[in-house]
Amino acid sequence: MAEYKKEGRLKALIVTGCLAQRYQKEIMEEIPEVDAVLGTTSYHRIVETIEEALAGNGHVELDDIDALPLVDSKRLVTTGGHFAYLKIAEGCDKHCTYCIIPKIRGNYRSIPMEKLLKEAEELAEQGVKELILVAQETTLYGKDLYGEKSLSKLLRELCKINGIRWIRLLYCYPEEIDDALIQVMKEEKKICHYLDLPIQHANDTILKRMGRRTSKQQLEKIVKKLRQEIPDIALRTTLITGFPGETQEQHEELMEFVDEMEFDRLGVFTYSPEEDTKAAEM
Repeated sequence: MAEYKKEGRLKALIVTGCLAQRYQKEIMEEIPEVDAVLGTTSYHRIVETIEEALAGNGHVELDDIDALPLVDSKRLVTTGGHFAYLKIAEGCDKHCTYCIIPKIRGNYRSIPMEKLLKEAEELAEQGVKELILVAQETTLYGKDLYGEKSLSKLLRELCKINGIRWIRLLYCYPEEIDDALIQVMKEEKKICHYLDLPIQHANDTILKRMGRRTSKQQLEKIVKKLRQEIPDIALRTTLITGFPGETQEQHEELMEFVDEMEFDRLGVFTYSPEEDTKAAEM
């Protein structure tokens, strides 16, 4: 893109998101063609930034990492129209040892329920049939705002919206799945019997090194409970292989666990070190 800018085939070059938040100085120094850098909480400034860039005024715009930008304009659906993601929170408080997200996206902060319901209603008016709830972690929704986990309450309200036919849940941390969530999934017909619960590993030593909050026994218990309560549930999970210190025996234990649990969907990623994380120093 910088080459296009040099050739005059590009009017402005703006860098946004996680990389921009983390390496803004390096980006401006190493790629002089960049007109502006927008951090993770500055996306509500995109229009004025484009105008500034087109006028030849380059700048870096980084708002407070723990800010919660609330955009008033209607969302543009870019997922094809029949489904849309509904982001219910920003940031994360978990601080897993391999993860940089808290440092570039801030602490966990829920988006107010009335804002989410308004956004969901507007999406339904645009023809969206399926809402996919996302956050760094959806299961903790509302604890910071309302003093208690409120995902089940949010789901009940979303189910009342005409036009929405399916609601799907992603990124549910296993230790935070409670009876209230299971109950609402059983009772509300619009909620898909599908759950994405990232576990990352099944060996207790590796889980501890990762800074995870569950043991192998607890993981087995929650999977068993979900299948007892919702027999037709489809479970998806993600794993990290090759974490620092992982032995062949620990890896084989993980593979045996996967065989026993019979997950319906599985994403496996080889460990990659993230600068400024504890795991990168292991």
